[in-house]
Amino acid sequence: MGTTETVGESARAFLASLDDDLSGQAALAFDSDERRRWAYWPTARRGVPLSRLDRGQAKAAHRLLAALLPLPAYARAVTIMGLDEVLDRLEGYRDDRRHGGDYWVTIFGRPGTEVWGVRFEGHHVSVHATFCGGEARLTPLFLGANPARVRDGGRTVLAPLAPEEDLGFELLHALTAEERASAIVADKAPNDIMTRNLPRLDRSPPRPREGVPLAVLRGGASACATALLEVYLGRFPPGVVRPQAHDATFAWAGAAEPGTGHYYRIAGPRLLIELDNTQDGANHVHTVVRDPAGDFGDDVLRAHHQQAHGERSA
Repeated sequence: MGTTETVGESARAFLASLDDDLSGQAALAFDSDERRRWAYWPTARRGVPLSRLDRGQAKAAHRLLAALLPLPAYARAVTIMGLDEVLDRLEGYRDDRRHGGDYWVTIFGRPGTEVWGVRFEGHHVSVHATFCGGEARLTPLFLGANPARVRDGGRTVLAPLAPEEDLGFELLHALTAEERASAIVADKAPNDIMTRNLPRLDRSPPRPREGVPLAVLRGGASACATALLEVYLGRFPPGVVRPQAHDATFAWAGAAEPGTGHYYRIAGPRLLIELDNTQDGANHVHTVVRDPAGDFGDDVLRAHHQQAHGERSA
């Protein structure tokens, strides 16, 4: 069974587990304006939060998320969800914004039909899947972590996004002096990912030509770039088209060592990766993978509508 069929089956099972009230909250029309709205901070969403589900319904929701993501990415996502309780403790339980149940499931359209979608979202986890004509797209795909690293004295005991950070530094330091001069575009990192939660990137990509082209890298730098790309593109399960790194560049801003604010991006016509770690003493990391031409399934939906229009005209 392919990813599209597995996710469709899991989505139908999730909806079937809900009563009429919860099902009415979870299911929205595919053409709802809500489908392109997304956020990675703690706020209420349209859909059904895990906190309102019983054990069986919550398990069905997790099976849906597990169908959307391969095991390493799923493990990262559920660890990040649990970090909200850790953050609550670190903040002294001063408000009710931190809760491991504050993650919402929303189904757009009817699972298994020609066109439909699903969103699983809460603080630092934002997963969007669009299915059209048997094809699947899974961007935007955001994962963050606060704290980025949970420490016991000087020892890190938990860091769900450590590979993304560590490989970024490894790539920076593997560059030649000339390549590094091209890659570093600012001395100070921005205070967040530059594209935030923009619904569309196709009209205003973040200057993708800045930085050093991945295609010119050799030796250790090329190996680091390949490993870094695989960490991000490994978030996509088999059967889902990965964003393409063709003609992409690597750009860096901020500190060249951990512990001080830093940022990087890999940007090309069909790929945008961003990592930013500047907040809370550079111990609060945001990462995202996007496709400027294919977020929310724009590319396959455009082709689907063109084909449908052509068939009607014929």
